[in-house]
This record gives sequence, structure tokens and C-alpha cells, in this order.
Amino acid sequence: MAKLNSCFQRLFVFFNLLFAIVGGVIIGLGLLGQFGYNDSTSEFENQTKGFLVMYLVGGITMAMSLLGAYGAHGGKRIPLIVFLAACFICCFGLLRLAVPTAMYRSEMKQFVEAKFREALPLNEASPDVRQFTERIQLNLKCCGLFSYTDWGNNVPDSCLCQGEEDQMEGTCLNIQYRLLFLSEYRMTGHQKLIYKQTCFPILEGYLAKALDIVLGVFFGFAALALLGAVMSAVLLAQLRSSTVAVPVVFSVSSHPSTFDFSSHPPKYSKLYDEPEKPEK
Repeated sequence: MAKLNSCFQRLFVFFNLLFAIVGGVIIGLGLLGQFGYNDSTSEFENQTKGFLVMYLVGGITMAMSLLGAYGAHGGKRIPLIVFLAACFICCFGLLRLAVPTAMYRSEMKQFVEAKFREALPLNEASPDVRQFTERIQLNLKCCGLFSYTDWGNNVPDSCLCQGEEDQMEGTCLNIQYRLLFLSEYRMTGHQKLIYKQTCFPILEGYLAKALDIVLGVFFGFAALALLGAVMSAVLLAQLRSSTVAVPVVFSVSSHPSTFDFSSHPPKYSKLYDEPEKPEK
């Protein structure tokens, strides 16, 4: 295995294991949501695509994180290259979604408002739209999308103030409405105490918060993907520098047919002339 910087290597492995856990959490949330919709078959079918997206995102995140951790821990070049390419693709894809969303944010709000206005008047809308609106009115304590007159003369009970606390807080409005009694063919006036707040401004506030969260997630994950790409590039550079060949020094020994390959220079012995012995 090629030699890598141990501290940087451990940091990169920790970075990827953390994202593997995030991928597992996303898959777990998808499973919990799926079990939660088992009681309602129609709503479960509408949420199937959302669950599939969660499984896909969680699975890809976990697989790529484990691949990056394996490449860093074992000093493997190919897994790190694949992880680097995946990080760049992920970063580009997230920015491709986040930038247009941020640029056309106001147009998206206008589009949503136009879609809600197409459902008016609510008393003539489809049963699904009426049920959806009444559920919102009960949960948010509001009446109508833009005004209580969205219901015409048929203001539903979901608009009615439920307790004395709402009346004391000034959130209720007393309106006049008329009922037609078919038996007498005459009109009679009545009063209803309904919620003063309309529903669309509340929904618009939730939409703005949801867009902020989505943009934060997109830009945050794009930054983390870019960080992962940079870290994997650094590890690949270390792998390349550590595998550069070291030159081998060799010397010729005293025997003409023998070569001594070593990384140390040859040793030399000092040659000198021995003194001549005197003749006797």
C-alpha cells in the first residue's frame, strides 16, 4: 500500500463514514414514512414516488461514502477516482437545481398563487379540493384561501371558531349569511363566527420556509460534495507522489561477471606501494 498522510487519511475516512450514516438515516426515514401510510392506501400511492426518491438518494449516498472510505483506508486508486467523479457530478447536479430555484423564487410563488386561484370558488370545486381545503382550515385555524367569500354562501363548519379562547384573542369574525328553506321558499338571515385569518398567507409563509430549507440543503450538500472531491484529489496526489520510482545505484565488483545492486555507493580500499626489502 502506498504511503499516505495518516491524519488526512483518517479525516477522509471519518468524513465518508459520517455521510454513510446520513444515507442510512435517509433510508430509515423513508421506511418509517412508508409504514406510517399503510393505513391509507390512496395516500400511500401518492407518496410512492417520494419514498423511492428517498431510497435512491440514501442508497447512493451510502454506497459512494463507503467506496470513498474503502479507497482511502486501503490506498486504492480506482475507488478514489470513482469517488472523485461522483462528487463532481453530485455537486454539479445540486447546483443545477439550486441556482434556478433561487433565481426564480418569486415567480414560483406567483405560480402557486395562480394555481390556488384556479380552484375558486371553493363551493364549486371538486370534492378532493374541498376536503383538502377544509383539512387546512381545521389545522391552521383559517377560513378560505384568500377570503371567506371563496366559499360563497356555503361557509363550512371547518371555518367556525372552536372555543372561547379564539374569540377572546380577536381571531374570529362575525359574518352574516342566509339559508334557503325549500319548504317555505324564503330567505332567513343568520350569523356565523368564523376565523378572520385566511389560509393562503399562512401557506405562503410555509412555502417560503420550505424553499429556504431546500436551498440550504442543496447548497450545503454541493459544498460538501466539492470538499469531498478536493480531499480525494489530495489523496490521489499523495498516492502518485509516493509511487514514483527511486533510482537504484549499482557498482561493479572486483569480479568481472558479478554486479552488486545496492542503494549505497561502493566501498574502495586504499592502494599503496609496499617498500622494497633490501637485498642481503
